[in-house]
Amino acid sequence: MVGKGVSDMEIADVVAILEDAFPLHLAAEWDNVGLQVGDPAADIDRILVSLDITSEVVAEAREAGAELIVSHHPLVFDPLSSVLTDDVVGGMVADLLRAGISLYVAHTNLDGAPGLSTGIALAQALEITPLGPLVQEDGAVWGVLGETERATTLSEFADFAQEALGSSSMRVVARGEPTVSKVALMPGAGGDAVRPAAAAGADLLVCGDLKHHDALDALALDLAVIDAGHYATERPVISLLSDFLQEQCGPAVNVLVSDVLTDPFARSLC
Repeated sequence: MVGKGVSDMEIADVVAILEDAFPLHLAAEWDNVGLQVGDPAADIDRILVSLDITSEVVAEAREAGAELIVSHHPLVFDPLSSVLTDDVVGGMVADLLRAGISLYVAHTNLDGAPGLSTGIALAQALEITPLGPLVQEDGAVWGVLGETERATTLSEFADFAQEALGSSSMRVVARGEPTVSKVALMPGAGGDAVRPAAAAGADLLVCGDLKHHDALDALALDLAVIDAGHYATERPVISLLSDFLQEQCGPAVNVLVSDVLTDPFARSLC
């Protein structure tokens, strides 16, 4: 375990920082966000930021001496009727509690937040200048509509995006070889952004988890789509979230970015 520092912060202080920036009311009704495991009154001097919660991430946090994991994707989605160590979720909850590690989740409230969000992070990674949100709904802003620094072909942009995002798999939907200038971004499961992107006049939508019928809709609407994968389109927010927490918590708290690859489609995991 890495040596510990000294901090006068508690888990509850970090929770307050996160919920001020990413209010819980922005989360989708089906989502489960906030502090999912742990003790709000526990002292903290080390945080691990990750996209997902897996047993490898929990082990990484334990080895690093982190008292808190801040994850984008929830560990607990549905109410638990029991916590059993031979269950995937129950086992990780038990491991976290035994290690004295708390878990905080910022999911769709991070996606829909003004300012720092998964959409803004993806725009930065792809060198897109934001013009505004793609969708606004009940105070939340979803995705980004922006412009490339210069007009380019779809093939050129797809090659750049695959390298910039480190995408393990990329699917492209288009008629011919369109020019790309105005780009819509909807990180994660973004197939339902096809119609808003077309209505906004985008040449291209970059998203993850594109479904068959969404792809057909895109072709009918003459909208090019790059499905770069759920993991690759959301991963950029982890660095921004880490930088934000480091700035807000100050030097007494060390904020780390998880090195664990949790992309289930990456060949290195097979």
